[in-house]
Amino acid sequence: MSDANKPSDEEETDKGEQSAAVNSARRFTYYLIALALVIWFYTLWADRVTPMTSHGRVNGQLIRISPQVSGPISSISVVNNAEVKRNQALLAIEKSPFQLNVESARLALQQASQSVNADSAAVDAAKATQVAARVKLANAKQHAERNTTLARRGVVSQATLDDSLSALNTARANLAEATAAFARAQEALGPKGENNPQVKSALNKLDQALLDLSYTDINAPAAGVITNINLTAGDYAATGHPLLTYINNNHFWLTAMVRENSLVYIQKGTIVKIVFDAYPGEIFHGEVTSIGWGSSGNGSLQIDGNNGLFDSPAGIQHAQRFPVNVRFFDIPDDVNLRYGGLATVSFYPSQSEFGEALLDLWTWIWSYLSYVS
Repeated sequence: MSDANKPSDEEETDKGEQSAAVNSARRFTYYLIALALVIWFYTLWADRVTPMTSHGRVNGQLIRISPQVSGPISSISVVNNAEVKRNQALLAIEKSPFQLNVESARLALQQASQSVNADSAAVDAAKATQVAARVKLANAKQHAERNTTLARRGVVSQATLDDSLSALNTARANLAEATAAFARAQEALGPKGENNPQVKSALNKLDQALLDLSYTDINAPAAGVITNINLTAGDYAATGHPLLTYINNNHFWLTAMVRENSLVYIQKGTIVKIVFDAYPGEIFHGEVTSIGWGSSGNGSLQIDGNNGLFDSPAGIQHAQRFPVNVRFFDIPDDVNLRYGGLATVSFYPSQSEFGEALLDLWTWIWSYLSYVS
């Protein structure tokens, strides 16, 4: 071979460099593929052993307060987003028509009593006391039922529940006493008055009139916050139509929508770590109190009006998400949770120390990333 046909040293060097570059690129591609496979297998494994979800929201007792009688609003005693105490006055409906109904019922009772030569004053007073006791019992029962529900979720103490149950028993005793006093007042009317149909009808009308009058005062069901007020004095309040919203801001819990693939090892008592978007760098703790048995869509934490279950999307097939309720361990006083606040939840079902160590690292990183995302 002539010298002209021999490859030069520079050409051989270029070919060698190109071959090395190709090999290097090939190795880098293999590394990327291997890394992607490792990450993929890790996510599959971690999704079951150390699950994590960003579909968490602060939950609590929310009551849409509706009037039980209709009429124009005469006064509003709270401002929007104000904190209130239990039984604090919120608003009042114009009382005049209901007071007239009470007076009319009392006159009818007097007329019926006079027809049998009986005095209705004592039975009138006893009936008013009985109705007031019945209203207080209804309020005490609702309060006790709310605390019972919260106690089951683990967000109120046993002492708080015991206090509400004690108040319920006291209200029952007061109603029993008022009912006995009313029975004695009826007996004082005499046989003709006690069994007279007109007297009984008048008493029933007085009972309903007094009850309706008591409904004109709308009070806070418990300590909390009143929000969503778009009212002014003179607005008409219709029976059953919500006027404002009450939120119990003293007892919150967390509802996390978790993919069904991740529920394998989660159970009641599973420890969780929680990151709130509003508190970067801070990690809070809690435990699972219950796992939902139903879901209907996309994990949006919205309720399906047809079946009352949490929405989990229609259309494209997605993994279903189910609600997992979590109670908090250590929420400091300076942390102000708000109903509907977003949270990321990490679950620690004690299946892998290595996996939980990695989850700790990722939770810490996410506590900062969630704030800027």
